[in-house]
Amino acid sequence: MESFIAIGGLIGVGLLCVLMSAAIGGIRARLARRRQSAKKVLIHSINDDRCTGCDACITVCPTDVLELVGNKSRVQRFSDCIQCEQCAMVCPTTALVMHVEGTKPPAFRMPDLDEYYQAVPGLYLIGEAGGKPLVKNASNLGRAVVEHMVSAGLRSRPGSPDGKIEELDVLIVGSGPGGLSAALSCDEKRLSYAVIEKDELVASTIARWPKGKECMAEPYDVKCVGLLPVWDSQKDELLAAWRTILDRKQVRISTRETVEDVRRLPDGRFEVRSSRKHYRAQRVVMSIGTRGKPRKLGVPGEHLSKVSMLLTDAAEHRGQRVLVVGGGDSAVEAAIALSETAQRVTLSYRGKQLSRCKAKNRQRLDELVKVGRIEPRFGSNVVEIKQESIKLKTGEEVRELDNDHLFVCIGGDAPIKWLESVGVRFIDKPHLFARSGTDKLVEKLCGPQRETEREAAGGGAPDAVMVDMGSFRPGTLELGTGDVEFPEEDEQRTVIRFPVERVRRIA
Repeated sequence: MESFIAIGGLIGVGLLCVLMSAAIGGIRARLARRRQSAKKVLIHSINDDRCTGCDACITVCPTDVLELVGNKSRVQRFSDCIQCEQCAMVCPTTALVMHVEGTKPPAFRMPDLDEYYQAVPGLYLIGEAGGKPLVKNASNLGRAVVEHMVSAGLRSRPGSPDGKIEELDVLIVGSGPGGLSAALSCDEKRLSYAVIEKDELVASTIARWPKGKECMAEPYDVKCVGLLPVWDSQKDELLAAWRTILDRKQVRISTRETVEDVRRLPDGRFEVRSSRKHYRAQRVVMSIGTRGKPRKLGVPGEHLSKVSMLLTDAAEHRGQRVLVVGGGDSAVEAAIALSETAQRVTLSYRGKQLSRCKAKNRQRLDELVKVGRIEPRFGSNVVEIKQESIKLKTGEEVRELDNDHLFVCIGGDAPIKWLESVGVRFIDKPHLFARSGTDKLVEKLCGPQRETEREAAGGGAPDAVMVDMGSFRPGTLELGTGDVEFPEEDEQRTVIRFPVERVRRIA
């Protein structure tokens, strides 16, 4: 009998423990829910239209919450998120933001454009500045806007005899892939046009990438149906193909020419004043990108000729002592390229660690740091630039380093104010606002289209070689015997056309 009582007592105690444990667990759960409700939980919102798959957000996340799926960032393990918001801070296109659960993500400020990328009737804004980044999109939009002009009734008209103003059907501002595609489309439609470029190089953003950099034909779920072909390739291969196409089509581009004012006339045409001349055009295409005005360090000596904003060819700096300033992909890629030729490469970044570059760039940088090819200086700032040295401040310590060249890769200020001054309005759009695919827009105007082939716009072997005399260096071009007939000096032209039979070798 006593044993039964003892067993019953033990069972009772066990049941009591279970009940108490359940009660305590319930209390803890309620407290957790109260704490959770009291704490504002931040969640991710990702706009696929603006996500370029750069993986900056993935690289910086300390708990591996995000992954690339179909070349777009995706939240895979939200339970591991520590709410640090670093992913949102490093996103270069604001495609990824974090906001309080139960609220709307913050609005995105963008140009007010219609379906065909018109800011005002007849004025088109395409490419990254129009809220549609990536090279393939730019090529497609260059064609789409010209097709829209024609479908809306644009017809070529002769210019007036007034020699002070150049009369055009279409004025194209910017020689990136969008502007070049628009020029080729104007040529196909027999519209008179001009392309003006503020830089000294055509397609300057891509042309100034480090030699050998890969150019990805993104977005991969969109066909290239613009007249300027785009495919996965090294930038040098892509630019060489584009030059061949432009030469065959006799596309002439005025470099080092800056637009100063755009004014819409009562008759719907546009009067454009540049640093060189006046234009009057029926339509205007803005393909200016968002690089805008390069940011400066604001330190003594920044005017020196040894200071550059971008690296174009690492071979030009062989044996030099080089400093690269910046913490993004452009800075890291420049340092990596220079490590193969320069005597010494120092990477200066004001942050404590890199957080804005792609994973593969960070991995390659780490490898070069380990073998001593690159010396990183985190938490540092340039305070003075001299002809043969640079003063670098880290904390309270200032050191003077021997230096031959400085690259300032810290981005630029977007040209929003300038665009507003020429009639482009900026408005707030919902964060997840997205436009349809750029290939679909072309097909809406032209019907079903096949992917533009690499050779399609070129149409065979080149009959000439274009040499950029602005960046021409001895030893890069070998010509056959006989005199070379150079054109008369023309400040608007930095590229000279050589018949292909005259060229023995070009590096």
